Amino acid sequence: MMAPYPAHWFLLRGASARGRVGETVLLSLVSLGDGGPARADPIVLHHVLKSLRNIGLDREARAMALEAVVAAGL
Repeated sequence: MMAPYPAHWFLLRGASARGRVGETVLLSLVSLGDGGPARADPIVLHHVLKSLRNIGLDREARAMALEAVVAAGL
């Protein structure tokens, strides 16, 4: 599990608040790390999902959340 990096949260929040889709997606991927949503810290995953939904990527955020839930065995 990748440790949370709070600086990414602030950058993510700013990018999504300004509607910067590409920047938000890029920062989301960087925040999740190599393990993706399956291995992400729950706090990191929360910030990523919230940011994706904020820019209108609701389906993608739901798919990512489902991936994390399945990987956790729930």
